[in-house]
Amino acid sequence: MNGLLLIGSLLSPIEGPNAYLDPGSGSLILQVILAILLGGLFVLRSYWNKIKDGVRQIFNRQQEGEENETE
Repeated sequence: MNGLLLIGSLLSPIEGPNAYLDPGSGSLILQVILAILLGGLFVLRSYWNKIKDGVRQIFNRQQEGEENETE
């Protein structure tokens, strides 16, 4: 019985998916992508000074370490 079901499922025609994207779905996807990009830019701009100060501190520590080694 199991062999018959296996053979029947292998011989049955395979249909493609019955899904599509209508214009409403496409615009929703576009809005989500734009919201993610603009939200990321807003967060980056909000924390820009903190990021910049952190990078400066890292490079200042490295420069101070190099100056101490040369003395």
